Formats: sequence, structure tokens, C-alpha cells
Amino acid sequence: MSTVAPVLWRPDDPDMPFVADESKLSPRLIEIKEALVGAVSAVFREKQITHAEYERFRQVVMELQQMNVVHGFFDIWLDKMIDASADDEWVGTTSNPEGPLYVPGAPVLEAVGPGASYKLPQRENEPGTPLIISGQVRSLDGTPLAYAEFDVWQCCADTGIYSNFGLDDQPDWNLRGKFRCDAEGRYVLGTIKPVPYMTPGIPQPILDIWDALGKARFRPAHVHMKVRHEDLPGGMFMTQMYFQGDPYLGANDPGENAQASLEVSPERHSDPEELKALGLEGYTSFLTTGFDVVVETTTPATSPS
Repeated sequence: MSTVAPVLWRPDDPDMPFVADESKLSPRLIEIKEALVGAVSAVFREKQITHAEYERFRQVVMELQQMNVVHGFFDIWLDKMIDASADDEWVGTTSNPEGPLYVPGAPVLEAVGPGASYKLPQRENEPGTPLIISGQVRSLDGTPLAYAEFDVWQCCADTGIYSNFGLDDQPDWNLRGKFRCDAEGRYVLGTIKPVPYMTPGIPQPILDIWDALGKARFRPAHVHMKVRHEDLPGGMFMTQMYFQGDPYLGANDPGENAQASLEVSPERHSDPEELKALGLEGYTSFLTTGFDVVVETTTPATSPS
């Protein structure tokens, strides 16, 4: 006879009333769960969701789980709601998710001009149109975030591919880099205008959903920006900069993350003397745009006097 204690799937005393462990209760979680269930229940009733439709949703989630991409599926729609739910009158820069193509450890850039002027690593005669971005990082009350650090990454213009994944001939860290703003939180960054692209390896279930929703398979052109500073909640803020007129903006964007407040309209310059002064003789024009990052800080904002 075995002396090993049997595995019990039942309670020690089936007749003992259940009492929740008060030390582990989370009133906040209970509140959110009940609100979510109520909201989803209302949609099920209003739209008369069928068993077949729900089963298809379950199958998609299980397929994504096998691919370990469930988190990315929900990030597409849920991440952007955090800013919207935090404050309906939010006046700062809208955040955007990190995305799957960030690579930690980008090189720290050295200034290439007066003040905090930098240039992302590029191939010789990098394809595309040069783009110069300038701006300031400041709090909601206008206080500059001195020496805030940027971590910037984007795709190239000829293939729409990000470096560091071995998918084309770009060297590692092409169009990726970190730099610090000046004492007034200001910066100038030279790069190349990116293009729309489709993230490689998107699972077929997600593509099927995008097709069913009438979404494009390409994301609008954008530049990723991760800002770090000791006065930021959690020490970090992430966003993306988009371009007005991009055909993949708005409802066509699969994740609908490209808020209008994040769109810029660059100015084109074609003066040969300006091109020469910037070391851009191999190009026929370049673009300039401003992009300020206005963020909530841990130091309480002060009202303008």
C-alpha cells in the first residue's frame, strides 16, 4: 500500500463555508471586473452575439496564445484608452505603445552641432528624404525637463524595415539612437522621413480580423520616441510622431493609435545653399518639423501666475 498522501481536488471539509482571505482582496480589481462584465454584457445583449461568433473569438485567442502574441493583440486597441480614460481634458502629448520592434541598447549619439543637435545613425546616402525634428520636453505647466533622454527608432525609407533584425542590408542600429536634451529640454534630431510598413510575422488570425474590419495591413509612417527623466511617472514616457496626409492614418490604421495631435506637417526646403550647409548635397530637398513632448510629471504642476 502506498504511503504517499493522496492528491485532493476537493476541500478538506466540503461542508465548511467559504470565507475569502481579506488580506488578499483588491477592491479596485473587484470594481473594474464588475464594470467590465457589465459593459461587455450590454454589448452582447445589444448586438445579440451568437454562440458561433463567440466560439470564433475563442478560437482566435487560442491561436494567438499558441503564438505567444495575445498581449500584442490586446495592446492594439486597449493601450490607447489609458490616456483617454485618465482625463477627458488631457492637454499633454498622447502616449503610444512601444510596439514589437524596439531593441534596447541603442548607441548614445554624440552632438553634431551646437546645443543638443544629433543625427540618427544612417548608411551612406541613406535612401529617402532627410528630416530634421526639433522640439522641447516640458511639463504641463511649461517647466522644461532638463537633460531628458530620448530613445528613438524608426524604419528606413527604401524597404520599410527596421534595423537589427537581419531582414535587409541595414547595419545594426541604423536609424536607432539615444541622446539627451539640453538644460531647457530642447533637442534637434536629423533622420530620414519613414514610410508606412507592415510589421513582419503578423499572425494570420490578426490579418483576418483586420480584413474583416476593413483595416489596412500597413501602419502609417511614424517615428518612435521613448523619453526618460527622473520627474516622469515611472521614469519614462512613450509616444510616436506621425505625418499629416499619410493614406494609412485614421480609420485605416489597424490600431487607430495615430491621434491627430501626434501628426506633424513638415516644411520642405530645396535651397542648394541650405542643403550644403547641412551636409546634404546628395539630396534635392529636406524636411523640417517641430515636435514637442508635453508630459505629466511627479512634481505637481503650478498654475500660471
